[in-house]
Parts: sequence; C-alpha cells; structure tokens
Amino acid sequence: MLVKLDDPKNRVNLVWSTDWHFSDIPPGRRKDDYRSALLDKLAFVRGLVEKLGGAAVCGGDVFHHKKPGHPGNSLRLLIDLMQALRRFPHGRVFGSVGNHDLSWDRMDSLPRQPLGLLIEVGAYHDLNREPVVFQSQDGAVNVSVETFPYAEGEETIRNIMSAGPRQPGVQHRVGVVHAYGHSGEASSFFGQTRTIGYNELVGCGFDVLLWGHDHSRHETEEVGGTTHVNLGSMARAAFSYDELDRPVVATILSFAADGVLRYKEVPIPVKPLEIAFAAADKGVETVAKSEEIVEFFAEMDAAVEGIEINDPRQVIKELCGGDAKYESFLLELCDMA
Repeated sequence: MLVKLDDPKNRVNLVWSTDWHFSDIPPGRRKDDYRSALLDKLAFVRGLVEKLGGAAVCGGDVFHHKKPGHPGNSLRLLIDLMQALRRFPHGRVFGSVGNHDLSWDRMDSLPRQPLGLLIEVGAYHDLNREPVVFQSQDGAVNVSVETFPYAEGEETIRNIMSAGPRQPGVQHRVGVVHAYGHSGEASSFFGQTRTIGYNELVGCGFDVLLWGHDHSRHETEEVGGTTHVNLGSMARAAFSYDELDRPVVATILSFAADGVLRYKEVPIPVKPLEIAFAAADKGVETVAKSEEIVEFFAEMDAAVEGIEINDPRQVIKELCGGDAKYESFLLELCDMA
C-alpha cells in the first residue's frame, strides 16, 4: 500500500506512540475520567500529525481489556475511538496488534476483538495485513513500515530476522515490534517471559525498530545500524514505579532525501499523579503527592533487593509477610489479580 504524505518540505514524517490501553472503566488505581484523558492525549498526537503533514503509527495494545464483552470495551468507547481515529490525516492510524488486543494471545481472535472492528471499518490500518510505503510529496523519499504478528520472544526474533529484503525504491525501512526489547543481550522478565536484546537483532535489515509492549522507558539507541525507539506507553494504566517519573511522549521520526533520520520527542500533557491515581489504602494511605509516591516506591525497591526468588507472586507474598489484604492489594497494583 502506498500513502502519499503532505509535508511541503518533501519529508516523510511519522508520529509514533504505543500502548494506549483504552477502557471505559478506569483500570487499576486510576480515579479520573480515564477514557477522556486518553482521548485528549490522542487528540494531541493528531495535532502533531496534522502540523507535520505526516501519519500516525501505533505499536498495539489499543485496548486494555482482552475480553471483547468486558464492560470496559463499551459501545460508547468504540464509537468515540472510531471517530477520533477517523479525524487523523488519511482517516486512520497505522499500527500493529498487541497482546491486549487479542484473546489468549491468538492472532486469529482479532476479528472478534474491539480492535478488529476498528480495522474492518478502516479507522485502524493493520500493518500485519498490509505493510505501507509512505512517500514524500515529490515522490523522492519512500519509507516502508512493517510489523510482525504478536508472539513470544524467540518467534518474534525469527519473524524480524526472516522479514526479507526491503522493497525496491525504499530508502528507509521501519519495523514495529510488540515485545519486551532492551539494550544488550537476551534476558527475562521476572525470570519467566523471554525478552529480546538489541544485540540479537544485528543485521535484521531495518533502519528503525519501534518497540511497544513495555510501559517503562528505555533510551533510544543505535545497535548495528538499527535505531531502537522504546519509550514506553501513552497510557498510565497502572499505579506502579514505572509510571512515576517517566515522561509520556510522542516521537517524531522525520525522513528526508539526504538520508538522515531526524528524531524528536514531544511531551504529551498528562495529569499529576495525585489527580490521576487513587493512593488511599492501608499501606499507602499517607501517599498523596507525587514526591511522596516516588519515595514510597523507592522504599519498595529497597525491600525487594533482599529477595532472591524470581516468581513475582512469591515476591509479593514475601513483601506482605502473610497479610492477605496487602497481598491482594499489591497483586491488583501489578495487574496480576
């Protein structure tokens, strides 16, 4: 699919964001109007795209709840989101599919999911179905954007490394990955989920890899000729340490005829933590302001350092000292309830 862009300076401008986690019911400890807060963020991203004459790219996890019939996936939410996406240039956002957009991590469940509906009505272009070549106004700059079906680490690595050569006439090749990626070698998440080290992808043939799935921030890094952009989620869906000081940003990737990638992070306006999150509960009842929340989680980090087991549920159990109420509370905070 070829999409011609409108920048009079003859650049291909892409605005990247990921992990929106839309829901009509505030997740975790959110106490504000979560749906409206996310729609405001999306409108901010749209403003950037319009200003640049570009296109919006999303890394998946458009929705928060994996079950299609969940009350958080309301008809009102679907209508609002469909209308919001249709207001973007080209009448859509181009993107990948995340694990929260699927049931049981199965790509074949997508037609029955909320995101599947947005794809069918044309408001969200699934890059799995059809990669896109974005072309500058004068036709001189061509940027291909591709993605990969959601899968665990080893399979995702195989998909990236076996993607084949870039299309003829394409100067820049961008891949969208919904997986846990990070600097260096392979690792694991809590000793269970296999992660992908950037070093494992040297020679992949992509000039840029845009990473979704991980809500925390990793600094942008070039490894083996590939620039890895992995800046965390647009949503702050969980009351957790990763959300405290992390800037929420949209990333502008600008490609021109000189072959140089121009990169800029633009902060997305967010509400203060004390407005967005409810912290009042036994154990965090004194936490009210942003700086107090940071201190609370710093103390939690210090407590975890002395625990040598890898199972996250067992870590929580040890932290709580057998107190079932605290344990239940922490499982909810960590989205493991």
